[in-house]
Amino acid sequence: MQKTEAIVLALQKHTDTSSFVHLYTKNQGRMQFLVYGKRGASKRKQSGVNINLFTPLSLLEITYSDNPTKSLSAISTASLKYIPQCIPTEINRQCIAMFMAEALEKTIRLPMQDEVLFDFIAEKIRELDLSDSVEDLPNRFLEQLSMILGYGGEPIEELANMKTRELIEEIFA
Repeated sequence: MQKTEAIVLALQKHTDTSSFVHLYTKNQGRMQFLVYGKRGASKRKQSGVNINLFTPLSLLEITYSDNPTKSLSAISTASLKYIPQCIPTEINRQCIAMFMAEALEKTIRLPMQDEVLFDFIAEKIRELDLSDSVEDLPNRFLEQLSMILGYGGEPIEELANMKTRELIEEIFA
């Protein structure tokens, strides 16, 4: 059994009673699990895992069995460590959270451990929840994520102050 912190990237329905959950774990990087239970149901009796915990961008502590002969590991326990409280109540933060989760789900593909990346994601989730102003968070998030993943160079200060339309015109000029 292994125990680690994990950030939920996506929950994908598989059948009426099961879903695939895509997690970014602190110890193993990106992992996929099959979780049983219906949304709205409290718990699955066999596993004790509450599927309602697997909300995108929630930070969990999970225990799972790592069986190299199986393509999917099984989560035996999951407990909530942090979930942004603002997301259910503020539509602009909901949209940013969906954007962040989608960007992470599409860009992080390999099961490689990267504590710097994990800590960065956890920090940005808390920033989304606690910051007074989040208008520029998506731009800063993508810029910093691309640098951590090795795709970006130094931040371009003159682009940071441009409005979105001006920025798009500058890029495609």
